[in-house]
Amino acid sequence: MRAIVLVTLALAVMTATAASVRQRVPNKELSRALMQQVMTKRFTPTKPAVDDPAKRLVIENFFTTRVDHFNSQNTAEWTLRYFAVTDNYMPGGPILIFLGGNQPIVTSMVDESTLIYDMAREMNGAVYAFESRFYGQSWVTEDASTENLHLLNTDQILADLAEFVTYLRREVLKNEYAPVMVAGSELGGALATWFRVRYPHLATAAWSSSGHHHAEMDFMEFSEAWGQTLIDYGSQECYNDIFVAFHVMQNLVDIGLSNILFDKFNICTPIDPENRIQVMYFFSVLMTAIEIYTLRNRDLNDFAEVCQDITDDDFPTALDAFANWFNTKFAEDIGCVVTDVDVMVEAFSESNWNDAFTMMGARQSLYQMCNEFGWFFTTDSDFQPFGSRVYLELYSETCRMVFGDWISYESIYYATQRANNRFGGNDPRVTEIHFTNGAADPWRKISVTSDRNAFALADVIPRELSGSDLPAISDSDSEELVEVKRRVKALMSTYLYPGAPRKMAKSEDVVA
Repeated sequence: MRAIVLVTLALAVMTATAASVRQRVPNKELSRALMQQVMTKRFTPTKPAVDDPAKRLVIENFFTTRVDHFNSQNTAEWTLRYFAVTDNYMPGGPILIFLGGNQPIVTSMVDESTLIYDMAREMNGAVYAFESRFYGQSWVTEDASTENLHLLNTDQILADLAEFVTYLRREVLKNEYAPVMVAGSELGGALATWFRVRYPHLATAAWSSSGHHHAEMDFMEFSEAWGQTLIDYGSQECYNDIFVAFHVMQNLVDIGLSNILFDKFNICTPIDPENRIQVMYFFSVLMTAIEIYTLRNRDLNDFAEVCQDITDDDFPTALDAFANWFNTKFAEDIGCVVTDVDVMVEAFSESNWNDAFTMMGARQSLYQMCNEFGWFFTTDSDFQPFGSRVYLELYSETCRMVFGDWISYESIYYATQRANNRFGGNDPRVTEIHFTNGAADPWRKISVTSDRNAFALADVIPRELSGSDLPAISDSDSEELVEVKRRVKALMSTYLYPGAPRKMAKSEDVVA
């Protein structure tokens, strides 16, 4: 075990040499990924979906609806993208809709590998993946400029979904009384809950997997919960080393030796200690890098892998070990990591549909965070390992610089309060719904983790992260996970059909 070096001793050793500013070539793709993860906390798993030709066909289609559901003088329309899987459908079967939330929809949300597909097979239902407006290929306007993004909000998305359900019942399945279940994960899980709250006559049941229900401007609890998961599935020594590394880094910045950090880390430009926002962004990049790395594949073994690297005795200090981990994962030979706030703001400000951040939904997601949800990771809590240099000011200033001076600290705060007042936060008044969360998932802090009533139950699954209950039951699932998946299927079947589902011949009239 590497001894914990006192900060003063570490500083004395590290100040022996000063870093010279050298030219480094930016890794634009990697830097873009980190930028959007720092600000929006969205990530794409690194384990690709398997392209199995044996899987049933998932059909892409489009549905026309209103641009603005709440302005009767605006009669403009647009086309929303969705996926359909109807090979199991029989007349009388349910409509099962998976909500994409703040991500483009992908076929793996509803294909044969999913639990929702299993439900459709057992209940003779039709499965659909619903893409939120402004995400993926569901383009409402000619671009995603700030002027157009006023049409992006929860109310408009839920109204789109209401029109979509009506369309499926009347035009596709020819059954105006078909029972409907809405489901989703993360923001999609919250949208499923809120649709059941707002449109109970259109949604018979709902399933929220790791739903982000409670709007919270200062989401300091995330790093607290992440730190506890690190201790449980990595080690206490690993937590301690990260704690020491971040505190040494902030002390170096405070005494004017930030050039040492430029020398140690694979970043493109030196840190300006006089630029408060720049310093906060640098620390947020490092904090987010390790948090997202351990969560990206929803595999708790990644925590142990990271800790093995960080607690390596080959390095003299915790800072050296952490810097080596960062530089290894964000490799120097393919370019440096951009930590310039101005470059980040410029990337989020691009509004063309072909721009990288708009294509992946990062700009749109940030807009919703700035105007509805918050969910900004900070170091305001003392019970996390990342020091104390990431404040709300970083996010409120980024929102202002990207979208305009009309956004302020106060406007973001009041927006989160409005969201909770309208939908109930993590205590929604709703029935015929089931909430699921992973016990090791830091996002559970803004989810529903306890029963709300006899018809709104909750499961917290031991030793699991976000979305572990979405895939179909497999041999690799723990006993607890299998039990929860079976309970989800049983409850949804009960809510959709108080009696047994109808069994009838397959219809020839059903289209996607």
